[in-house]
Amino acid sequence: MSDRDIYSNGSDDYGDGYYNDEQNKYSTDTDIGNYYQNDSGDNRNPKRQPVRGRNNRKNKGTFRVILKVFFIVPALLILSLVIFMTVVLARVHYSEENPDHSISENDGINLRSESGIENILIFGEDNHQDGEHGRADTMILLTLDKKRGMLKQTSFMRDIYLYIPGYYYAKLNEAYAVGGAKLSAETIEYNFGIKIDSYIIVDFNSFTDIVNSLGGIDIDLTYDEIEYINWQSYRNNQTDTEHEIDPDSFNYEYNDNDEYVTTVHLNGRQALWYARDRDSAGSDFDRTKRQRIVIDTILSKFKNSDPIKLMAAMYSSSEYITTNMNAFALCGKSLDLLSALGYERSEHRVPTGDNYYDVRNETGEALQIDNQELENQRLYDFIFDSVGE
Repeated sequence: MSDRDIYSNGSDDYGDGYYNDEQNKYSTDTDIGNYYQNDSGDNRNPKRQPVRGRNNRKNKGTFRVILKVFFIVPALLILSLVIFMTVVLARVHYSEENPDHSISENDGINLRSESGIENILIFGEDNHQDGEHGRADTMILLTLDKKRGMLKQTSFMRDIYLYIPGYYYAKLNEAYAVGGAKLSAETIEYNFGIKIDSYIIVDFNSFTDIVNSLGGIDIDLTYDEIEYINWQSYRNNQTDTEHEIDPDSFNYEYNDNDEYVTTVHLNGRQALWYARDRDSAGSDFDRTKRQRIVIDTILSKFKNSDPIKLMAAMYSSSEYITTNMNAFALCGKSLDLLSALGYERSEHRVPTGDNYYDVRNETGEALQIDNQELENQRLYDFIFDSVGE
């Protein structure tokens, strides 16, 4: 017998016996199941089972990562927003001088208010010094009407001649000089029967910073208005040239009010001079109109600005703001106003165009309301029933 015969175990070729069995054992699904069948009759696949386990663990790990990202990222954003708002609110000045509504009510004046409608009196203040009230060049009642989805502006002419409760008859802006925002709010309540929910005093420096933070605003200007902005900027040493904005470099067209205007991009300083202009068009009525235009333009710019610009505007302006709201109430009101940027906007002015006459008295030139009851009703209609001038 040859060596081949001895080691072949009677098979024709080396490996036809043991190694062929091993090959079949690891290569045939049917054989592998039969080969490893245990006494209980259960078939196991030792090579595939661990692979399925690893895949399951991998899928579970991926799901956990996604779940963590889903919760952690929003949590970090909310935390960042909370920190930012905390910093902003800490820069605001808070006043404890709240309007005394009983002053009007004790004289039998029923202050008008409605659920879902909030009235915030906004003052634009200049020349403010510690311990003294500055000059209120702007007095606008901002009405947040959640019932109708409207944001309304009512300008009060500062030269209206009326009674300042507890004092005397004088111009409206005298109330601010004597008793600040508190007395001004009480004066409006007393004479017009509208409840003021809160007030905000905005230093004009804040106005400039807000506009600059938003990258400036576009306003339709007349030739004379451009010249007024140039003149004020130059005479106050804010620019080295008398013609910072060249009025002859624009093309002018008539607008819907039959004004010959052109669109000009203004920075904060220039926009402030435009809002304070009562010379180029000749009256305080025109100035209050410009103020409403600027505020409306800023609101539109807020609506279309990215969050970074909004946050920059809030931060830069916060140190120039004084309010009788506490930090918690101011935060809530800020969120309400941001959500109201998409509301329809409307405007009004007191006194209305055909219900006043000019007088000259101990205060100088003033505006006397002809029919106070009619003026109040028009104001009620605008605030509570959305009826304009």
